[in-house]
Amino acid sequence: MRVPRFVRLALAVGTVGGLTVPLLVGSSAPAAGVSYNPAPANHFHAPLSSVAISALSQTFNPHGADNPNGGAANPSSNSPLARPTSAGAVSSIPLPPNIIRFNTDQSYMPQSETTIAVDPNNASHVVGGVNDSRVFFCPFLSTADCPSGYTESLSGFTTSSDGGHSVAVSDDIPSLTVNSEYLRSWGDPNVRATIGGNFFYTSLAIDPRGTAFGNGVEIAISNSQLWTDPSSCVTPLGSPTSNPCWTAALVFGNTGGSASAPILTFEDKPMLSVDMDPSSPYYGDAYIGWDHFNADGTSSSYLARCDQSLHCTMLSGDTAPVVSGSDPFPAFTTPVVDANGNVYVTWCNYGTTTALIPIVCKEASSGPGGTSFGSTSTILSTNGGLDGYAMEQFRTTNIPVLAVDTSNKKTAGNLYFTIDVCTAGNYFDFTGAGIPGDCGASGVLFSRSTDGGATWSTPVNVSANAPGSSGVNPADATTAQPWVTVDPKTGEVNLVYYTTQFDAFDHRIDVEAAGSPNGGKSWSFDRITRTSIEPDSDPAYYNFLAASGFGGSFIVPQFGDYLQAAAMNGKLWTSFCATYTAELGTFQTDPYLAITNEP
Repeated sequence: MRVPRFVRLALAVGTVGGLTVPLLVGSSAPAAGVSYNPAPANHFHAPLSSVAISALSQTFNPHGADNPNGGAANPSSNSPLARPTSAGAVSSIPLPPNIIRFNTDQSYMPQSETTIAVDPNNASHVVGGVNDSRVFFCPFLSTADCPSGYTESLSGFTTSSDGGHSVAVSDDIPSLTVNSEYLRSWGDPNVRATIGGNFFYTSLAIDPRGTAFGNGVEIAISNSQLWTDPSSCVTPLGSPTSNPCWTAALVFGNTGGSASAPILTFEDKPMLSVDMDPSSPYYGDAYIGWDHFNADGTSSSYLARCDQSLHCTMLSGDTAPVVSGSDPFPAFTTPVVDANGNVYVTWCNYGTTTALIPIVCKEASSGPGGTSFGSTSTILSTNGGLDGYAMEQFRTTNIPVLAVDTSNKKTAGNLYFTIDVCTAGNYFDFTGAGIPGDCGASGVLFSRSTDGGATWSTPVNVSANAPGSSGVNPADATTAQPWVTVDPKTGEVNLVYYTTQFDAFDHRIDVEAAGSPNGGKSWSFDRITRTSIEPDSDPAYYNFLAASGFGGSFIVPQFGDYLQAAAMNGKLWTSFCATYTAELGTFQTDPYLAITNEP
């Protein structure tokens, strides 16, 4: 869940939920600039909504009449979860019928980092995943604060049995016991459909005492009970390794560390793909790629293949040759599988020992099974390091995504790559003053390969060509966290991403989709969110870590490192984060699901 580039920076140690997390040091607080807001919101440049200003000034009570403490601050007034001290009311923002809040949690804890999958043989079955932050705070709060309860897992899931129009069940993936050591499911979710109507779910798994005691990558697979008896799909607080609808196992990791002999390696960012070729000997198997961080700050791209019985084979890393070769700082390792069972893996190498750029993105391919990776090809190289939305204190970074066309169209077998890059403004200077909004503008680059990854097209900034609003030039907007997916029936390429292109102040966020029926040669656009997202409506967001000078909310990772989408039969399911609905009076960050026609 942490951004890999931080590994090579000077760190201080903080603690969140019993785990150590890195905080940047040596920076001063951001300098004040032009603001369109009254105090205390005047440290935000762009105009905030009335709800956000009310949250900042604490002029409404986000808990309303259910506040058991009569409005008194609890916990202390210095806590990011401190309660405002006067009464008031807020309401939910009306949503179009094609967008729903895709979980059932009624606490005011934010959820982020969304993933989505649709059963290719039954489009009524949809499964999503999310980082569920209830695990951080609900153990210390009353049931009035967490009326939906919680589990010890950070890896939430939601299902729909009517194609995503309503929620069937929403709970958390079970955790693990490995070699007598408890490993808590720890977010970074990815979910994909497999054969037999089942779904794979990957996430991190971490000893609650900290990664130094044990950490790894977890995989879970659902069974038919997920659909026949969804109300039973609960991971009990008293039995956190059990859920009747999911079976879980450790893909790879290390356990048994101690304070005197800590584990100094760390697994991060598992990404998932499934072989759906009926003629493949690995039909229905999952491929999981992730980033393995070494004690010296270097990293490697790891890859494993797991069957439906959750028997896993390491294909890159551990004792197998590393697919990322000699690259010292690869991250965001992503596998995909084509219609013939061939496996493709992409990653980006993030800079050198002294700089975080250039970012060089590469790809390697193998025949079915993932056991015969050949030479690598370079997709692109960029100096457009991206850290943070232009007018916000959130983190975001250059995140690559890979997709493959598994249709029977003329574009079958094409590979598609996307990444967000800074196109204007200053690259983040970790040695100087903290600069939330270091990147004045960013865009979504797109490249394709029509020869199995041997060569790649010149990257094109797709988002710069989107239609703007109110005179806003999309090329001047902040555009981040792209995802690319291909319709397996039509071959349509779909890009989705967050963008500020509909706000003249580069602050409020929307989700945009771009679709191409011809392999990325031309694009059509659709604004999925007709109502812009006001991020600072969530009171947790403005309590950023000012002391570090880096910014970033106390409850990380805000909107997360990614959103995701799935396409099939001309339909697009997009899972994203927004602040549209109030729980206990607070417009928290929640997962939403939009169902639209492909652009």
